[in-house]
Amino acid sequence: MILEAFDRALAKLDLRRAVTHALKGERDDTYRIIAIGKGSAAMFAGAKDALGARIEDSVVVTPEDAGHPLPDARSVRAGKRCLELASRRGDATIVVLVSGGASALVCAPAPGVTLRDVRAVTRALLASGATVQDINVVRKHLSRIKGGGLARAAGPRRVLTLIASDVIGGRPTDVASGPSVADPSTVAEARKILRHHARAYASLPLVRTLAAHRGRARILVSPEHLARALGKELGARVLRPSQASAEDLAREYVALAKRGSGAVVRAAEPSVVVPARGGKGGRCTHLAALVARDLPPGYVFAAIASDGVDGSSGTAGAIVDASLREHHDIDAALARFDTGSLLRRAHAAIPSRPTGHNLTDVHVLVRGRRHHAE
Repeated sequence: MILEAFDRALAKLDLRRAVTHALKGERDDTYRIIAIGKGSAAMFAGAKDALGARIEDSVVVTPEDAGHPLPDARSVRAGKRCLELASRRGDATIVVLVSGGASALVCAPAPGVTLRDVRAVTRALLASGATVQDINVVRKHLSRIKGGGLARAAGPRRVLTLIASDVIGGRPTDVASGPSVADPSTVAEARKILRHHARAYASLPLVRTLAAHRGRARILVSPEHLARALGKELGARVLRPSQASAEDLAREYVALAKRGSGAVVRAAEPSVVVPARGGKGGRCTHLAALVARDLPPGYVFAAIASDGVDGSSGTAGAIVDASLREHHDIDAALARFDTGSLLRRAHAAIPSRPTGHNLTDVHVLVRGRRHHAE
């Protein structure tokens, strides 16, 4: 029931249709399209539907084309192509289509910064429990393309940015590290985040971002849209979105169940701290195991990665109930951050599958009995 409702909710947020609708009133003669992220293929298809032969050139960067969650040499090549397309002479309007995952898929290290530096900092920040907003602040100040770098390259040309946000409460500058929009963050902020979450890299050279830009930006879909759509499918109350720790969220969901709560849905991006030698785990499977450890009988909890990939767990999340406690290694799996392996053995894991979206995670708490997720 939960997975079927999730699929119907995602289908209502069709990115191709959303981009087509957003561009249908465009009247310029020529356009260049830069599409980056896990939803880039669908978003580019929407641009083609709306603009057709007026598209003079394009770059589309998908997870199959570059590294994720850590950038690689392909990400650097993709970043170079995007900057070249934006800066090329001519009067074409630049349309930038951004979806979750784009921060890693395009990479253009700032002067004095190497790809190895960017990978190391990103790895350290992802493992530290830092929020995605803080991670992206650092990414912006280590890059020539993020933090408005793409808009800077476009110069006087008109820039229109359409966004499928993967950030809770995110602004255009928060999504994909804001490559084509103005950015209010400062070098001092980025340095402070590094000192707190990744001290070993606090002395790396940082650059200023683009403080002002006249381009337009619009968020088409967001995690909050997904939560509302799923809540409607399930007849559930939609809770306020959250970036709290997995431990705090687990305690909240268990408390709701113990109070006899009705069905609830939430968009969330829990912070997790990954041990140095973590196993096959992810935010969703880790949270699901935490909840199941104390969940009263008669309730089912689901944590679903909207992009179909929950960290390194090899799953898209999990659907659990109190029966998971029959697997006596739950505490050990949590300590090792190896909950993907545990939940697959318990037949509670949701199979990993690309969805063409990346609207962060959704959580569901309902009365009922769990059926095998696999």
